[in-house]
Amino acid sequence: MAHTSFLVDAARDGDRSALTTLFTRHEGRLLAWVRATMPHPLTLRISAEDIVQETLLQAVRKVGGFQPTGDSGSFYRWLVGIARFKLMEARRAQRAAKRANERPLTGPVASSQTSPSGRVLAGERAQRLSEALATLPERQALAVRLRWLEGLSVAETAAKLECSETAVKSLVCRGMADLAGRLSR
Repeated sequence: MAHTSFLVDAARDGDRSALTTLFTRHEGRLLAWVRATMPHPLTLRISAEDIVQETLLQAVRKVGGFQPTGDSGSFYRWLVGIARFKLMEARRAQRAAKRANERPLTGPVASSQTSPSGRVLAGERAQRLSEALATLPERQALAVRLRWLEGLSVAETAAKLECSETAVKSLVCRGMADLAGRLSR
């Protein structure tokens, strides 16, 4: 088994398999931390698995800037810091949604207020995402599509793919890491 510091160095140099190994190594522990930390009202809006997936996606984007502190636990602590931020974002979104539901909608729906240039940019982003998804292995692409584009839960995705929830999490994690790399180019 490769040492964490070796894997971190390789991941910072762009080795996607090292990054996947690091994520696999820390995902269960991170999920347990998120579940223990999430306030109950938030769990009704978003799953702990979603927070972990968002955390890992953010980590993919920022791994090049990760500075280890010398001990093998620093990578996990870094992931917890990202997860903490993602939890704060989710809480803010929950509060904003609650406030929005408390007052009546008086104007047109926000999506109809998008400018023409905003609609063009959204279309371009959707096209890039579609092209990047097409380059993923078929099973990974399907897992990402079901989980993030169709909004299925991990359990629902596992049922559709006829595999375990652990396999879905792994497929989505690898797929999201690959997508982030492809979309950042």
